[in-house]
Amino acid sequence: MVSVKCPLSYSEQIERLKNFHKMKIEDDNQAKEILQKINYYRLSGYGIGLLSSSNKDEYREGISLQHLFRLYKFDSVLKNALMHVIEQIEIQLRTQISYALAMKYGSLGYLNVTIFRNNVSKAHSKLINTFYGEVDRNKSKPFVKHHIEKYAEQFPIWVAVELFTFGNISVLFNIMNDDDQKTVAHFFKCTPRYLSNWIKVLVEIRNICAHYGRLYNLPLKHAPMLYKENNQYISKKGQQNKLFPAFLVIKRILNANVDWKLFYEFFKSVMKEYKDVVNLSFNGFPRNWEQVLDKELNHCASPLKKI
Repeated sequence: MVSVKCPLSYSEQIERLKNFHKMKIEDDNQAKEILQKINYYRLSGYGIGLLSSSNKDEYREGISLQHLFRLYKFDSVLKNALMHVIEQIEIQLRTQISYALAMKYGSLGYLNVTIFRNNVSKAHSKLINTFYGEVDRNKSKPFVKHHIEKYAEQFPIWVAVELFTFGNISVLFNIMNDDDQKTVAHFFKCTPRYLSNWIKVLVEIRNICAHYGRLYNLPLKHAPMLYKENNQYISKKGQQNKLFPAFLVIKRILNANVDWKLFYEFFKSVMKEYKDVVNLSFNGFPRNWEQVLDKELNHCASPLKKI
């Protein structure tokens, strides 16, 4: 069994970074200030792709602790912006899903497993149990307390979805029957298969952002499915699971509206500030990414297998 590493003081960390990892550190005091704010274990993730090709323990010549710190700051700013724009999508999904179910099955129809796909009783039961767990955790909130006291803990679907996590929304959509999924997907001008994938991608990104994970240069577990208009972004391995395809999904699902435009303009301004350290190719961005993201949407394009 390999023994656990011993802790190092800030001074010892700096010496190890300089001597063992060959990191450029010109100001020890500045380096200490950085390490006091962000521990090196977190910062080291931003060094992926910046290591020497001949020695994976050493950084490429000229790579500094400040370089990694600026990548961390870029990632943090980007995640905050993504949280906001994904929130707009999440709210739209809650609205469209609850409206479709309410208008067809009534206020409490979602509690009846028979309105959903066959063989989803376990998933439905778990979903509803999770929902009532959220009711219990949030019973002090005015709208929850109101429905507990006035309506004997009966929550119409348009209220219930406000207590669903984004992951729960994904599950709810996936257990809906074909016709109901098509109703929701039609609003977003796509097919249910694509929308199901897009929700999973956005849930993953949202969770990374919410739990302070690293998004920069990180492969996603769920590869976004894209339409033929973006078939040039198929990688040689037939898979593209970095951030740029997710940008294309966000643009399309928001129909390039004001929320998208505000996010995109902000992203471009952030890129100008951090262009000295950010390598967008690590995130799946092509060289002409601005031209691609500026392009008008083509909703007539037909689907393409996931990339």
